[in-house]
Amino acid sequence: MKRFAVASFVALSAITVYSLTAYPTITWWDSASYSLAAATLGVSSSPGSLLLMLLGCPIAHLPLGASPAYRLNLFAGVLAATTSVIVYCAALNAVRINDQDGTRGNSNGDAALKLGAGAGALTFAFGSTTWEYAVMFTPYILTAVFTAALLYVLFRWWQCAVDDSWKWLALLGLLFGLDFSVHRTNLLLIPAALVFVLIRSPRAMINGRNLVGSAVGLLAGLSVQLLIIPIARNTSSELNFGNPRDFTRFLNYESLSQSGGSFFVKIFPRNADVWHVQVADFLRTLGDNALHWSGNSRAAGVLPAIAAVIGLIAIARRSMRFAIALFSLLIVQATMTVIFFNIPADYFRSLDRHYLPVWVTIGVLISCGLATMTQWAFAQRHKSRTLGWVFAVVLLIVPGAQVLDNWRSHDASNRYFARDYAVNALAALPPNAIYFTVGDNDTFPLMYMQGAEHVRPDVQIVNMSVMQYDDYPDQIHERAPAFPISILSAERHALITKPWTDTSLVLPFPKNNTLFGLSPEAVALDTGTFIVKPQWGGTNMSLGDITLLDIVRTNQWRRPITFSITTSRAGMMWLNPYGRLEGAYWRIVPVKNPTANADALRQHLLQEYSYRGYADLSVTVDDFAARVGVLYYEAAGELVALDRARGDTASCRAVVEKMRAALPPGRLVQRAGLDGAAVLRCE
Repeated sequence: MKRFAVASFVALSAITVYSLTAYPTITWWDSASYSLAAATLGVSSSPGSLLLMLLGCPIAHLPLGASPAYRLNLFAGVLAATTSVIVYCAALNAVRINDQDGTRGNSNGDAALKLGAGAGALTFAFGSTTWEYAVMFTPYILTAVFTAALLYVLFRWWQCAVDDSWKWLALLGLLFGLDFSVHRTNLLLIPAALVFVLIRSPRAMINGRNLVGSAVGLLAGLSVQLLIIPIARNTSSELNFGNPRDFTRFLNYESLSQSGGSFFVKIFPRNADVWHVQVADFLRTLGDNALHWSGNSRAAGVLPAIAAVIGLIAIARRSMRFAIALFSLLIVQATMTVIFFNIPADYFRSLDRHYLPVWVTIGVLISCGLATMTQWAFAQRHKSRTLGWVFAVVLLIVPGAQVLDNWRSHDASNRYFARDYAVNALAALPPNAIYFTVGDNDTFPLMYMQGAEHVRPDVQIVNMSVMQYDDYPDQIHERAPAFPISILSAERHALITKPWTDTSLVLPFPKNNTLFGLSPEAVALDTGTFIVKPQWGGTNMSLGDITLLDIVRTNQWRRPITFSITTSRAGMMWLNPYGRLEGAYWRIVPVKNPTANADALRQHLLQEYSYRGYADLSVTVDDFAARVGVLYYEAAGELVALDRARGDTASCRAVVEKMRAALPPGRLVQRAGLDGAAVLRCE
């Protein structure tokens, strides 16, 4: 049986499963921002993923009917299938390495060997973490492609280390350099690769051609990242973090200095207990993939781990030194991963995506194990036909158990939560609104819908976290000169260095209150005085404080000022008393402590907003989607309270019934001790 036939079957099987379960649109966290970057040639937050964006850009612009995000999600499945094929090829190389000279072994039972390796590759493909990132467009699955390719190159180098091996090391350096433009996680594999090379051939570490070849390859790969400079200089995308348009800005972008560095870079002191938090999170992810007793497959969930152990033993029987090198590589890779990703206690999400490269290495061992077991069973076929059938069943059970365990939890084909939230938020806003957000999930989905699918381009999204960046007002002023902002970076820095004493802002209220939909009895003052205080207390304003003040003062009520409900009331800071709830947003109006807009709430919550998936028991509601559902409930709670206060029991019950039908309370998580079901009562 030819290697290509099995590789094609692995790829086709993986792509079929991934395409059937792919997200039909964007999802939370990184999916929306990277899809936006690919669709608009934007610069995502550092360290970014330039190579992913360049690969995804033509995919996003294919003249097909599906949304750009869906096409990119399907492309992620192709990348994951590619990883699985490389895992298959790497495993075949690993199980054929003999001791001493590193050459291939005999080919007895070659067809069985390939079938077993293919089953192992599918076991990896349908593992929890692989599948999770194979159905959404993020850099993590491209990182896995590079991990598998790096392992394959290392194995090929092992086979010719005593001969003309510098070309393989040059290719290794090139892959490491290119990975810098993916997401850099594989840089943690460099110490492991050095250990691997040292065990095989210590002299290779000082060989001139090897050193020059690997260095040239590394520099060539790293140089690709420089393409981000002309892209930042010429992009019209709203996504241009750090604006690395010259070499100085490029260095700041690469060093993460714009965001003050990252806690992930701080190796010491540890942000949490190493064993009970950091190692536990790492092992939990690996257990979800290869060693678990729960789920539909029950005990079959431990078979991948058993296969990995058998794979390492089988390799050791052929070449003890290669087995030691591969095991050492795995241990160093895993250790570096835990040390580098210094996860804090109670971090809001697992770092499973950053453990994916380690799972790739384990996937190779699983493929080696199943390949060896299948080859052995083939050799015993004359003694026991039953044994052959048993192993044939095992070949189906191991990857089949992964599919059985993970299909329901990873089937994202009907998950529209992020898209619906973004469209709900944008469509309800008044024309030309300025819309303040606070985090990733209330910002990037909306920016994607604007930039890639052209939903409500009249709305200007302002992220209150990004407002803290040094040159944010300069960037927004350059991109949109008419936007109400007048204090640029140099003046902002001058203002934050002095204690804030001018705490009042006098802002004339507009005479025409019909612009705000105010009731006739609502009386606005001719002038209003806002008490402006630093958000975080103390005596000095932050960069974000200055920018918010500048926007409100320069705007002079010309454009509606709105805040996402995700910011909470406190997030509106000194504008809090003037916030009126109108849906999943507050609008700033010239009346202090305004009553929520019942008509707008009823129209948006009950008629316009889409809640797809919440009431469908076949669709998994993720944690953040559940939190968004609770926010919808909180907004509806304001409407219910208004109906109760008016004694309108019929309207109140209609709100309660419709919201509970669209968002069943049992499907939502509790947030801040508030049970969504308890909010909506008409008694």
